[in-house]
Amino acid sequence: MSSFRWRLLINLIISYIMTFLVYSAMVIILESFDIFGMSIEIKYFISFIISLFIFLIIFFDLMNITLKYLKVLSHTIQEVTAGDYHVEAPIEYDDELGLLAANINALAKTLNDKEKESEILKENERLAFDAERNAEKQKNDLITNVAHDLRTPLTTIVGYLELIKNNSQLSKEDIQKYSTVAYEKSKRLQSMMDDLFEFTSLDQANVKIHMTTLNISELLLQMIDEFYPTFQEHQLTPVVKISQPNLYIKGDGQLIARVFDNLLSNAIKYGEDNHEIKIEVLNDHENITIKIMNYGNPIAQEDLPYIFDKFYRTDSSRSSATGGTGLGLAIAKNIVHIHNGQIFATSHKEKTTFVVVLKRIHIQE
Repeated sequence: MSSFRWRLLINLIISYIMTFLVYSAMVIILESFDIFGMSIEIKYFISFIISLFIFLIIFFDLMNITLKYLKVLSHTIQEVTAGDYHVEAPIEYDDELGLLAANINALAKTLNDKEKESEILKENERLAFDAERNAEKQKNDLITNVAHDLRTPLTTIVGYLELIKNNSQLSKEDIQKYSTVAYEKSKRLQSMMDDLFEFTSLDQANVKIHMTTLNISELLLQMIDEFYPTFQEHQLTPVVKISQPNLYIKGDGQLIARVFDNLLSNAIKYGEDNHEIKIEVLNDHENITIKIMNYGNPIAQEDLPYIFDKFYRTDSSRSSATGGTGLGLAIAKNIVHIHNGQIFATSHKEKTTFVVVLKRIHIQE
């Protein structure tokens, strides 16, 4: 017999025993006194009616404890049905009612987990939709920016070549002047196309790199020497601080050189003349940190999170003098990520710092 049925039986037995005691007491009392000349049958009937009433009161009082618990379970079920899956039914009995409470709790937990899974699925769908929309936007931006960037030098080239073609009275000096401008614009156009193709190739997941052991200290010193004429042209003074003469990484030499070529070119382009460009190389046991700092107008804080995005420019004019292709920093970011490194920028007051963190390897000298 189940525990719940035992509880019912016990309630009946308790009610019966108490009712029997009351009935016996009433019979004795009624038999001892002559009330209104009632016959013994009437006295027994009155005792039975009163005892039955007492039995029902006692039984329902005992059952009311269980009924209150059933109301609690019913209220919990209503809350779960209404969508509140965080409720928990109290388990007060070790019987069918306790099992029912445990099942309600298990159901609420299952529904809560399902709701979380549904929210995760909805969030994943939203992210997938946003990614698809972002990919479409990037494609449109790519077309728009490429068209804009290519049109400017191309229009200049076509214009000067038409001047040379349609004007037979031009002097040799004018022809030389116009052809030189067209040539310079053609070189810029070639450089832009090279940047675009390089970024596209680096943006592919299957890009092939040639990993070798690189002495990053020597690589940076060599690049700074190569930039020396440009530093002189802009009256910039390179200040170099390298923590150790020989610091090594695993990487593709050409790609890593391209990173620092882009960062140094960017520092020259946006740094103020007659100032310093600082190059610092720091290291710990695991990483090598390279900082390139230039002094000039700082990058706005709202622009900092986006400066490594392709075609993003902090200057609104998009001029060829400072705007470039908008791919240099994006190319640097892709190369650094290919090498499992980090790249970021900080800018405040008059100083802008680009930071590259690469994994260090240890070579026995």
